[in-house]
Amino acid sequence: MKKSIFFQTPESRKGDIITSALKIIDQMGIKGLTVARLAHEVGFVESALYRHFKSKRDLIFFILDNIGQEARNHLEEVGSGLNDAMVALRKLLYLHLNFLEEYPGIFKIVYSDEVHLGDQELQDRVYDLISEIVNFIKKVIIRAREEKKLKAEVDVTIAAMHFLGLVYTAFSYWTIKKRKVSLKKIGGALLEQYLNGVRA
Repeated sequence: MKKSIFFQTPESRKGDIITSALKIIDQMGIKGLTVARLAHEVGFVESALYRHFKSKRDLIFFILDNIGQEARNHLEEVGSGLNDAMVALRKLLYLHLNFLEEYPGIFKIVYSDEVHLGDQELQDRVYDLISEIVNFIKKVIIRAREEKKLKAEVDVTIAAMHFLGLVYTAFSYWTIKKRKVSLKKIGGALLEQYLNGVRA
């Protein structure tokens, strides 16, 4: 399993930059991420940042690539023990939520059009990432239908999109509640309600 930048050694300078960038994005949005602000947060002079990334856009692409790698790690972890599709759905949700809780700035990169507005290449990269996750969820849902744990008439694509929407809803509610409640608990409650609607 290939490690993403998020789980490399703390001494990694790129890791420091990414962590700081995500902190700024979480607090101030994509527009709040400036080279000057990032350099100050990391403790670099601005020119030193350009040795690692040519531009803010280059940095965003790097973050997206590593989010994609981490998402693939989650899918591999869930897929390797896919004996029970319902257990797999729960595990996948909790892996995603734990990742977002540790790096909440990721939410504004993946789930907000602010990052790719007017940039077709960035939009395509986000689309590819979401599509990869949705296609995996569809496989798990198909497996759950075959195991007769979900209703046979469940629309696989809609159910997969709905599942991904649980992540969005849980994170949004968690943020509204000033992150003083358990994100995993919110997500778990939403998942159970979701499953009650589609369970066989």
